[in-house]
Amino acid sequence: MADAVVDAATENGNPEMEAVGKLVLNIELIEAQSGRRLIGQEALAGKVLGLLIGPHWLPVPLQQTLASFAESAVELQTEGKPVAFVYVPTDRDDNLISMLRNYGQMSQIDGRPDPESFSEILQSLPEGWLAVPFTDSESRSVLIQRCSSSIFSLAFVGEGGQINTKEGLRLLEKWGSDGFPFTDQRIEELQQETAQRASKQSLASLLVSADRDYVIRNDGSQVKVESLEGKTVALYFSAHWCPPCQRFTPVLADIYNQLKSRNDDFEVVFISWDKDQTSFEKYHNEMPWLALPFADSKTKKILSRWFEVEGIPSFIILDTNGKTLNTEGAELIFKHGLEAYPFTAERLAELDAEEEARRAAQTLESLLVTEERDFVISPDGQEVKVSSIKGKTVGLYFSAHWCPPCRNFTPKLISAYNELHQKGKDFEIVFISSDRDEEAFKSYYGSMPWLALPFSDRQSKSTLSSYFDIQGIPSLVILGPDGKTVAREGRELVSQHGSDGFPFTEAHLSELRRAQDEVANKLPKEIQYAGHPEHPLILSDNAYSGQAYVCDKCDEQGSGWVYHCDKCSYDLHPSCSQTDPLEHQPSEDQAEANVTHPSEDEKPGFICEGDVCRRV
Repeated sequence: MADAVVDAATENGNPEMEAVGKLVLNIELIEAQSGRRLIGQEALAGKVLGLLIGPHWLPVPLQQTLASFAESAVELQTEGKPVAFVYVPTDRDDNLISMLRNYGQMSQIDGRPDPESFSEILQSLPEGWLAVPFTDSESRSVLIQRCSSSIFSLAFVGEGGQINTKEGLRLLEKWGSDGFPFTDQRIEELQQETAQRASKQSLASLLVSADRDYVIRNDGSQVKVESLEGKTVALYFSAHWCPPCQRFTPVLADIYNQLKSRNDDFEVVFISWDKDQTSFEKYHNEMPWLALPFADSKTKKILSRWFEVEGIPSFIILDTNGKTLNTEGAELIFKHGLEAYPFTAERLAELDAEEEARRAAQTLESLLVTEERDFVISPDGQEVKVSSIKGKTVGLYFSAHWCPPCRNFTPKLISAYNELHQKGKDFEIVFISSDRDEEAFKSYYGSMPWLALPFSDRQSKSTLSSYFDIQGIPSLVILGPDGKTVAREGRELVSQHGSDGFPFTEAHLSELRRAQDEVANKLPKEIQYAGHPEHPLILSDNAYSGQAYVCDKCDEQGSGWVYHCDKCSYDLHPSCSQTDPLEHQPSEDQAEANVTHPSEDEKPGFICEGDVCRRV
């Protein structure tokens, strides 16, 4: 049979099919956990093969990749689909290792000898999986060359040895076991079915299954789906283990209760991503609305796939006919609260018009003054009238002590602030704290020389964060002397220019860019840098299409001119290239200390990566 497959592939002139067809049937494989040796033809004949290709020496990312499609893999097998999964380990990649070192991620790497680390991976693979022996470098090389598409990739190979897809991870995430055997033809069928369902979408088609026509209250009682017809219904994808969900749920509950008190025809159905029935029930008890029964995992998966829910919380709003009205309900509620209801295009247009008018009339007082408060505070606790800083260039500094990049940037901002005051410039900063509590706020603010919004005014903090769409911290918004927004990327501007960036207007920044161009024209176009000896660094002003980059020497952002390695994505400020490259190179222990792993010091629901902390 092996010869027949190889002959057919050769006759068809398809080298990919020939190479993979040979290996599918003829290589020796290792059974995960048991270590038993099997010939491919014995274990794989008549099956679609799922080849997971990736480094055994990156055990944590490998386990995360396995976890991302574990549920779908189990579905395939429990549904009796003829599929077998095989792990193909890849050799150590010097470029990838160098990149991980540059980003302080060396802890990700298993530095033990390959046989030892591969053996441990074998023991951790799911039951029933097979693996290509690490010692079979020739077979691994062919499979990696023919079937790999990224650092971790999943390719599905048909019975005849043909590659159905190299994008198995993406297809499994979107279609689950329904995508089997993951050919172009099958995916096209599913897309057509989806388009047909979309044209007929209704509340019943979404929430009713073959054996269930109801949803449930948190006391377990049933509510017929048909009783929700004619209402605006929102599907709330959430889970108790998710910190952002835990923050969003009380906000949503407050809005829900207000709408119910007004007798508005609005309902919410909780679609749980919890891990078990107990967690689901505990979380649902905190909610005043309905839920899809936890046991109906199939409908949950269909809905998650249907609405392409990739992260939670997700709040999908359906109109009174069960059609999709808005897929970004969570963002709308965070931004507008109760005012967003009934979430129609007309209502959102009204809100946009109101916001546009508000921005046109924006002043320092309209941003910082409330009915209860017309002041900010100084470091010694004194009240400072907002009117007293009117006419100055003002920076609104969104930051928190628990955020490592904030702690790194704050001293640089203090330096620029002090320099501007020494030069007599009319510049002020108002700290907008995202600290956990007032004690943490006071501790952090004690290191700052500028003004602050009182920590107790959480509503103003929330309003300002929403108004300026603050997605991550540290963030510095620059306001001009008239109170209008001059720049939202103040943090990047200070990092790049320091006090020379003042007053941060486009006209001034254009002058700075022209000056930088003149300096860059006198610099060498290519340098050999000891901090990155692998490849030469090329001077470029368009390495990231105008986007910011992070200097791998000083860990600060930059834009415009950069010494860049395209192979390793290594970046160096031109100014940093002028100093001793070994002067500030961290040791591996220091680099690891700078890695922003989640810790007790990091706020739950945020992840700090590179130069910013963002909501998970």
